[in-house]
Amino acid sequence: MDIREQNINIALAANEAKQVVLRFDEQTPAETNVTLALADGAHLDVVILQENVASGKRCVVRASQQSNSALSMSTITHHSSDIKNDVEVKLQGEGAELTLNGLYLTDNTENVDNKTVVYHEVGHCTTKQLYKGALDGESKASFAGMIIVQPDAQKTSAQQTNRNILVSPKAKVHAEPQLVIYADDVKCSHGATTGQLDPVQLFYMQQRGINEDAARRMLTAAYAAEVVALIPIEEVRERLTESLFEETI
Repeated sequence: MDIREQNINIALAANEAKQVVLRFDEQTPAETNVTLALADGAHLDVVILQENVASGKRCVVRASQQSNSALSMSTITHHSSDIKNDVEVKLQGEGAELTLNGLYLTDNTENVDNKTVVYHEVGHCTTKQLYKGALDGESKASFAGMIIVQPDAQKTSAQQTNRNILVSPKAKVHAEPQLVIYADDVKCSHGATTGQLDPVQLFYMQQRGINEDAARRMLTAAYAAEVVALIPIEEVRERLTESLFEETI
């Protein structure tokens, strides 16, 4: 679905299953509001694609989940300037499962901001979150993630991970993962890492006739592939994998 409207509402009935791809381009409004509502037992896979978008865009997602529902959302930002993604999910029914994955690949002076807030309002719910970034040129990115576990949300399981590599010494990233826990019987973890491409791997590849620029692109593609492989929509996953590795040629 190419985004042409400012407000998008997707509501799933009990036990309904659906897959949705939301594509951003130059004709997408400057701000898009996406509302997702999952009834009991519903299953929704969402992929937000922001590829080669030159003008600034903001995507605001508000989601709610009822008992035993499953939401998987992947946000892919590639060669796009001044992108802001704001995601808020409320787990309101026991047994709800949430998967949030993000990938941002930046170059030149591009800027990408990702913010996520997840509310565990009841018990026995699960959140898995993985955001990865690779920054080149003089680009910038930020990740701010918060998981809030309310007092009644016992038996919560929540994992939040943010990983970044700086391909260029002039690139900058800011990571701020947070947990706020008011319950005492939970399994929660969070963390963030920032590093550079492995110089040993770069050296190894150059010794086998691959120039440094191509080696950097290949290592970046391999790094990004982890998130792409988690996309549950097969045709999107295959196209993005092909696109990533085409750039290494």
